[in-house]
Amino acid sequence: MGEGTGERLGILAGGGSLPCVVARAALEEGYQPIFARFGDGTGGSQDGFGEGRDFAWGEAGNAIMWLREMQVRRVVFCGTISRRPDFKALIPSWQTLKRLPAALSIVRGGDDRLLRNLAAYLERQGFTLLPVQAVAPQLLTPGGTLSARKPETLELSALTSARDAAIALGRLDAGQAVVASNERIIALEGIEGTREMMRRVADLRARGRIHRGERLALVKAVKPDQDHRFDLPSIGLRTIDEAVEAGISAIGLSAGASLVLDYDDVVAAADRAMIALVGLSSAEGTAKAMGDAP
Repeated sequence: MGEGTGERLGILAGGGSLPCVVARAALEEGYQPIFARFGDGTGGSQDGFGEGRDFAWGEAGNAIMWLREMQVRRVVFCGTISRRPDFKALIPSWQTLKRLPAALSIVRGGDDRLLRNLAAYLERQGFTLLPVQAVAPQLLTPGGTLSARKPETLELSALTSARDAAIALGRLDAGQAVVASNERIIALEGIEGTREMMRRVADLRARGRIHRGERLALVKAVKPDQDHRFDLPSIGLRTIDEAVEAGISAIGLSAGASLVLDYDDVVAAADRAMIALVGLSSAEGTAKAMGDAP
């Protein structure tokens, strides 16, 4: 048994596959997963990994009380939330109503500020927040070229431009992902999320706004000064499919500060699609981080 030694771990779960991936890793580390599902995560299941309940945003206070009753002391955030809570438009439960002033202050600002505020509030409620990588370190992106094919010269140029733009975007707390070509910036992620951004790129290509000579790269980069306990950039099999649709031939991620879900399957899918997949080790020396281009 791992360091959890039977301790209950609260998984504040959104949508997607990540909550179950984290639960599986938690079990291997000796934790007992307990799911509190919100937003995109409600209506789902935890595939037998642990007990769980759905909570509307208006029942956030009830979730805190329930986790306490379940003797949960440590919690981890994971999963997608496509729409942030709007407490002004909800009919809150009494447990949430008591916490409403704090809730309204939490949801102001960009995503990074929201998560920092939420983390600080939960810590004041007596919970300890763990990062996903503390429970499932195998999800962290290694440095260097991960795919069979290394990025070519034009792709290196596109990766460098996208990485630099993603860092600048992150300073604004506006998004984590950028698509660039070897000639220009193509798309910046906003509140719509990476998936919608990729659809925009696919549409631009279909309408001839991106010419055939451009080599496109997607970079998902951790924000400068981001709290690494939550919302690290991530990719999965669906990202590879979306990249194919958008005509993207190279993908870069922050090495050691981003997540690859189902690593072996993602790398295999990238290889089948002839996509160069790279862990970017720093904001400097992109070519060095990926090896010399062929």
